[in-house]
Amino acid sequence: MAGKLTNLLFRPGWRLKCIDPPLGWVRILDEALPVAEIRLQITSFLTQSWASPVMVREGQLRVVDGERDFIVPWTASADFDGNPLPESPQYSVKGTKTHHAFVDFASDAPDLIALLETSTEPIPVMFEGLFNAAIEFRAVASLDMSIDQPLLRGSRWQKVGTGRNPERGS
Repeated sequence: MAGKLTNLLFRPGWRLKCIDPPLGWVRILDEALPVAEIRLQITSFLTQSWASPVMVREGQLRVVDGERDFIVPWTASADFDGNPLPESPQYSVKGTKTHHAFVDFASDAPDLIALLETSTEPIPVMFEGLFNAAIEFRAVASLDMSIDQPLLRGSRWQKVGTGRNPERGS
């Protein structure tokens, strides 16, 4: 009996999944110290409706430039309508119904800003999170971020290519 209960509780499939790749935007705020901001729309769900809710407690964005990784801190999250989430920046995902969240990351690292402003090739990016009581970051979503037009400094968000075309549903 204990074996069956253990199999039921810990069977594979009770995981947080993300519709991959997410949608993305980027901007460089031109202030005394320029700041690179990246926004992703993360759409996630649990693979079983009776699974316990998953709390995304902390997050980071890993931006890869050849041999170098930039860790960009998570600064805020908002719901699908753009309203800040009550427990922002953390949020929870419950059941198999999809959960939409806009997650924002920001860094003033000059090398990251230069990379975003000058890159002509797709930039590998991964959103990593700490879930529930975890002590290690786990990958949530990954994408190859493509900046198709020259990135102008200012407060306007510029859509970036992620490999997902929302008009086609993929």
